[in-house]
Amino acid sequence: MSVSDLWSFSLSLYAAPGVADACLTAQDRHGADVNLLLWAVWLASQGHDLTAAEVAEAEAATRPWREEVVWPLRAVRRRLKTGPLPAPDAGTESLRAQVKAAELEAEKMQQSRLQTLPAHRRTGGPVADLLRANLLLLPGGDVLAAVTIPLHADLRDGSDAVLGSPA
Repeated sequence: MSVSDLWSFSLSLYAAPGVADACLTAQDRHGADVNLLLWAVWLASQGHDLTAAEVAEAEAATRPWREEVVWPLRAVRRRLKTGPLPAPDAGTESLRAQVKAAELEAEKMQQSRLQTLPAHRRTGGPVADLLRANLLLLPGGDVLAAVTIPLHADLRDGSDAVLGSPA
């Protein structure tokens, strides 16, 4: 798998109906790391079953980047939407777009790090079962599984265009 695999998968999945809203709900209301969530979904789509140790390793490997780079960029982008003066105006909207691009690049770098972690167990089985098991291992997994219903719906509907089937 190339480094762009997880990122490309994430962009496709995020564009599917309802997925962006579910991810933002998980992030904003429950403190979820959407990149970890998308990584867990991506691995499930590949037939991989995460372990608690792998999730802990991923969390430890990406936490500093998320907390010191991704989250501050997100906070600045969101703040520019309403102020302080001179925001919001046409000039600060350009700055906001640049911050958004930097935030996305930082998220891409986080996903690149996630993708370089050691290989995971490939157990096969129904992707929906692997997805649920992987999500439940994430911090706040019970909540994540509940707020990511659109992901489960895509799987139940056999939406191979987005999630594919384990190879």
